[in-house]
Amino acid sequence: MVIKEGSKGTDVKELQRALKELGYNCGIADGIFGMGTRVQVEKFQEDNDLYPDGIVGSGTLSAMNPQLPDNLKFQIDGEPDPDETFIKLPWTKVEADKVKGSGGYSYFRLRKDAAEAYNALREDVLALGGVITSAGAKRPLTDSKPMASRSLKSLHYTGLAFDMALDSGMNNPKKEMIVIEEGEGRKWNVWCRTENENVPVRKIQAYTYQNTKVVVEDRFFSFTELAEKHGFKGISARRSFKKGGSYLGAEWWHFQYEKALTPGVSTFGGELLKLYSLAEVKSTFKPWEESKNCIWKKSWF
Repeated sequence: MVIKEGSKGTDVKELQRALKELGYNCGIADGIFGMGTRVQVEKFQEDNDLYPDGIVGSGTLSAMNPQLPDNLKFQIDGEPDPDETFIKLPWTKVEADKVKGSGGYSYFRLRKDAAEAYNALREDVLALGGVITSAGAKRPLTDSKPMASRSLKSLHYTGLAFDMALDSGMNNPKKEMIVIEEGEGRKWNVWCRTENENVPVRKIQAYTYQNTKVVVEDRFFSFTELAEKHGFKGISARRSFKKGGSYLGAEWWHFQYEKALTPGVSTFGGELLKLYSLAEVKSTFKPWEESKNCIWKKSWF
């Protein structure tokens, strides 16, 4: 059962009575879910550590039931509603590969669903003789000072993105295990060098941080294609990088688990609350109010 603004009928009337019993007075129980009812639902959700979207499903009803007398309790059927983001997905540690000449990490943390997809990706990469380096993934909520080089709606906050080590590619393409090729627009094709004889030899025009290209010939397989197979996508370079700006604008190293997000539906706030309590987010993440309702592929990238 999902009840939201615009709903009408007995379910709404019972909800309004329950809200009033709990001290959230939305007026006469008329069975019409209007703005007044939505405001009170959001207040209840916020007070009970749920995402305050005004949508009532099994999560909100489950939070209400222990506080209600028996005659006002709701019967809850089925699985939790996807509209409600009260189920927590823990941060999960995953392994990465250290390579000679790189200062990358040997592990990092992602949200559980992204971590499971990453582990499957890494298994495929290792089987082909490649590596996944790491510059980290988890960005703490306290790290929310505005900076030109990072977004305050980054998927690093939501546990859905990781960065490969910046110094493991684009420096010396003739030797590095990771080679970067210019794709369409400002996209990149990321290749892994391997000694696996089942991987074909190919020529690649490798891009460098100096905005030059070096032709390299070796056995390479496409990390970009493998990543997309497992739900991860790379992002575009910043325009400034192609104009000679800072190497930090290259962004070839960034991959994000977009499979977990639904365009036009998923919100930045909803994704944060799969990792943290509402109280924790509100007290530590300064851009919360202006970013919480940003919608994936609309107002969120």
